[in-house]
Amino acid sequence: MILKSYLVEKDITLLDKYFITLIYGENIGMKDDIKNEIKKFFNDYEKITFTQDEILKDYKILNEQVDNTSLFSQKKIIFISEISDKIKNLISEILENQKSDIKIFLFAQNLDKKSTVRKIFEKDKDAGIIACYQDNERTLSDYIRKKLEGYTGLSQQMINFLISNSGLNRKTLFHEINKIKSLFSDKKIHIEKLPELLNNNNNLEFDDVRDYCLCAEKEKLNYSLGSVTFQNENAYFYLGILGARLEKLLNLNYMLKEEKSLEKAVDTIKPPIFWKDKPIFNKQLKKWNIKKLKEAKRILFKTELQIKRNANLNNNILLKNLIINLYEKAEATS
Repeated sequence: MILKSYLVEKDITLLDKYFITLIYGENIGMKDDIKNEIKKFFNDYEKITFTQDEILKDYKILNEQVDNTSLFSQKKIIFISEISDKIKNLISEILENQKSDIKIFLFAQNLDKKSTVRKIFEKDKDAGIIACYQDNERTLSDYIRKKLEGYTGLSQQMINFLISNSGLNRKTLFHEINKIKSLFSDKKIHIEKLPELLNNNNNLEFDDVRDYCLCAEKEKLNYSLGSVTFQNENAYFYLGILGARLEKLLNLNYMLKEEKSLEKAVDTIKPPIFWKDKPIFNKQLKKWNIKKLKEAKRILFKTELQIKRNANLNNNILLKNLIINLYEKAEATS
């Protein structure tokens, strides 16, 4: 049964009627939000977590959790991450042996329409499936208003600033909102303090790193990478900056197919590009076509998953490796 993500975010109780639910898509921030709401709603359930690989190595570990009651709780929710079509046969078995005191939630990356697992969930009335697509300015505006409900001083100007600062990345925005809640504990937001809170010299330096990387300017990139220090807590902010630029370049490429003029595409895209940034976009468009940009987005998504899964790793290394991979992609002729 297909469920709309925005309806589930408004009312997490919609998931209570399903024994098993699949949550998939590129929007890691949205999937994390839904998972946190699941934990809150089923707060009296024992929580068990597996990866798909752990279960494929030994089916018994899942069956044992489903079949056996706990000393602490008779009710359980089981989270299984990194789902793919490899687990399709087990899904069919699980659906045939449902239990009222068990809830199973599966999390996957993007699944295309041909995915067998996705088809199973879309057709089965006892299973729920939620697609978590990337946010846009409207959905993020609603998200900010919901998270900062009760705060005074929240204006549209401030919302636009937060969205721009996050690079349309909900995960980044989540961390920025938490900074705001920490600073303005009296729930009175002062917009003049936001740039100081959310933008620092390291962030400004990263704009240079991004541009030198995507323009394939080796010497300037090497110099910038040697002087900038990536802050672990701002990792999602950096990914958001890169992701927003890749998305913009992709949209410009699509426009270029229609306009047949690079300058006209840059001049007419919405939201508009500032005049001082137009020469940089012109350079980057000459380096990036649609195919390369889609590959770059996959590289970025892979890094985001690595950062999310390995909290103890040094994000500085992962980010620099990402920058180098994107530079090599920009430099490549095809």
